[in-house]
Amino acid sequence: MKSLKRIIITVLVFSLSFFSLAGCGALKSEPGSAQSGSTAQDEETTQSKKQAAGKKYDNVSAEIKLSGASAKVEGTGAEADGGTVIIKKGGAYSISGKLTGGGIVVDAGDEDVTLILSGAEITSSDSSAVNVYKAGTVTLEVSDGTENVMSDAESYVYDGSYSDKTNEEPSACIFSKSDLIITGGGKLRVNGNSGNAVKSKDYLTVENTLLTIECENNALTGNDGVSVNGAEIDITAKGDGIHSNTDVEINSGKITVKSDDDAIHADSSLTVNGGEMNLTAHEGLEATLVTVNDGTVVINASDDGINAAQKTDGVTPAVEINGGDITITMGAGDTDAIDSNGNIIINGGKLTITAQSGFDYDGKAELNGGEVYLNGEKLSEITNQFGGGMRGFGSRDAANRPADENGEFFRDGTPPTDENGEPIEGKTPPADGNGGFPGGKTPPTDEDGNFIRGSRRGFPGESGNNTAASASDSQSA
Repeated sequence: MKSLKRIIITVLVFSLSFFSLAGCGALKSEPGSAQSGSTAQDEETTQSKKQAAGKKYDNVSAEIKLSGASAKVEGTGAEADGGTVIIKKGGAYSISGKLTGGGIVVDAGDEDVTLILSGAEITSSDSSAVNVYKAGTVTLEVSDGTENVMSDAESYVYDGSYSDKTNEEPSACIFSKSDLIITGGGKLRVNGNSGNAVKSKDYLTVENTLLTIECENNALTGNDGVSVNGAEIDITAKGDGIHSNTDVEINSGKITVKSDDDAIHADSSLTVNGGEMNLTAHEGLEATLVTVNDGTVVINASDDGINAAQKTDGVTPAVEINGGDITITMGAGDTDAIDSNGNIIINGGKLTITAQSGFDYDGKAELNGGEVYLNGEKLSEITNQFGGGMRGFGSRDAANRPADENGEFFRDGTPPTDENGEPIEGKTPPADGNGGFPGGKTPPTDEDGNFIRGSRRGFPGESGNNTAASASDSQSA
């Protein structure tokens, strides 16, 4: 009996060992075996699907589907009230379809929100297309291969919970009280029918997207700063193309601006580190400190090409050019290619200017490196109000100061020009035989050294003139 038990136990042990080894062999197949290859392939396929779907696969809280005057929300974190979609929680939201008479409102506390534009067209009838009321950082992601259009109303109605009549907010087609990032490889068109197109009351970043803007006021505004990185931007604006109450930084990308005011404006500093810019505007680049380190900049302006104006207290205005290729073409009249209320410093790069007045500065000017051409002539120094091929006009010489067609002096000393930008003959103050002014006197100037706009009565010592006024003017000159 004992022998029989031993035999049964032996058989059972042998059987268990055999199946255990067989099982282990199946689980530990060598790399390249059918089992191992199938598992790896499945994982790769799953990963590929995740990458293809991107945020839609992993992170989308809800899909917002627009249709006519209404919207439908599939998911959590957002709700639709007719044509208005209110996003109340952080997360990512995919938006597609066409909406007329409504818009998107973000009220998510301090949580970050991503709005994924996947072929969305939104037209508001009484406010912004997108109104970020409360959020942490809001990212407007323009999906690759899609075309999207945002249009606001021509006039806003400030009677809702998410508007402020006192401050007139929202105040742009895409408006944000939080940091705003516009990114993605798709196309986005913004129509600022009321005024501003895109405005962040905090920081605005535009990167790696195709953005077209047409607006009645400023196109891109970031109160706390604007940064452009790798985007392709085409702007037509009646106000500024890019505007900030603090700093603007252009690092890369392609920017085309047609503006009735400043193409790019910053109250504090405007820095160009790279990219391509083609700017047609009243003024091209304006800030307290304008710095160009690299890039290609083409400016066609009717006032100042580059202007360093005193907009920040305690900071000396300056234009500093360290590199890049800059071409400035100025319109006729009271214009300066580079105007600084402080200094002009050129350390490198290439600067090509076509203008009656190349430089106007109140501080100092240094040409330490680079190449500077004014009306075809290569300069070895920067001279105040120097006109290159139009030498003499706009200079601060005592002789041949220009006057307008009525014999009145222009405040900045530039001559009147015809429709082709050429100085009008015979429009200079009377001179003696040596080319000086009568009695060797120069036209009067004010306390800032500007010519006083007035008739030839300003020449001190001429008969029939107001002697007291002339003497006072003579002293100021």
